Amino acid sequence: MKLVIIVCATRSYTYAMSAQARRVASAIQTAKVSGGDVVIVGDTSDELKGVASAWTQILPEGWRIHLVADASFVEGGENYKKQAQLLIAAMRTAAHTVARKLGATHCWSLDSDTLPQTNALRCLLDTVNFDGGFYDVAMCPYPNTAFLGGRGTRQHPIAEDWLPEERTLPLWLSKVYARAKEWPANTKNGDARFRRINERIKKCPPAGNVFAANAKGWRRRGWLESAYPGIGYGAVVPTDWVGFGCTMMTARALELAHFEGYDGGGTEDLFIGWHRWHPAGLRQAVLPHCPADHVIWEKKKGGNEGRYTLFHVFHESEGECVGHLRTRETPWTAETHGAVAPRKLSVESQRQ
Repeated sequence: MKLVIIVCATRSYTYAMSAQARRVASAIQTAKVSGGDVVIVGDTSDELKGVASAWTQILPEGWRIHLVADASFVEGGENYKKQAQLLIAAMRTAAHTVARKLGATHCWSLDSDTLPQTNALRCLLDTVNFDGGFYDVAMCPYPNTAFLGGRGTRQHPIAEDWLPEERTLPLWLSKVYARAKEWPANTKNGDARFRRINERIKKCPPAGNVFAANAKGWRRRGWLESAYPGIGYGAVVPTDWVGFGCTMMTARALELAHFEGYDGGGTEDLFIGWHRWHPAGLRQAVLPHCPADHVIWEKKKGGNEGRYTLFHVFHESEGECVGHLRTRETPWTAETHGAVAPRKLSVESQRQ
């Protein structure tokens, strides 16, 4: 086996990468992987060079660090908009290219702000080896808007968790929606008013929980907790989509992970899943048994620029919901976790 780990980041997103290196080192030792390569791709900042030095010092012997620093990888633009998404795709292209050049049989992709569990690498490798290679892609879920992974279609990459009919609408909105449904299909699809109505509906609460909704008529739902309610400890389940935040790819999946044709609409990971892997018949899995923590910069979500939050993930330990996925939010600060705001670090020679 030739394992290559890839991480992409620009200066402002290096805040959790030293902690990430410690988590990865633990995962490597738990999985008993004797050696491999780490490819770190990003800008030419001193902060990223410092991160590469930290990884060199933290990872076990036998691991090589490759820093791909490109002056064209300049952060900017609003998160999840086209400029930012195209930058991410360009950095992933560079990372995938190096991983292929190194002859990767397995490629572990990490976002710079995800912290894998100690058993993550072992579980991911076990999953892609399941039943002689049934799965080519496996993801440890991590919380963002919700836990990543679930169901969808090419037309709707992430299915709606709640349809309008499954929400509690105020009377006026219910009447507006009833009239809007009578519009011709071609008008609804292109009408800004109809989109605004749907966005307003999405802010309305569900009429009961997902179990009650499924009792009225089961359907495939988009995010993990709705697609597989109650699933957690001990579970590995099929998924229609994954993120690249803590995801294992076989050589076959890596070979197909090209971004030509991607225009920045939607996220780059959904593009690969629906335009590369699904057409080729590759199967994907998500591991509620082994979730990853997520350190979120509040600015990324439109919040406080100076605030970082650790979403620590665990399984319920007792009661009727034992084993279910849970999160606990704590501040991510320099005092408890090391550097938060990007700072310059010394760069030492990298292990070859």
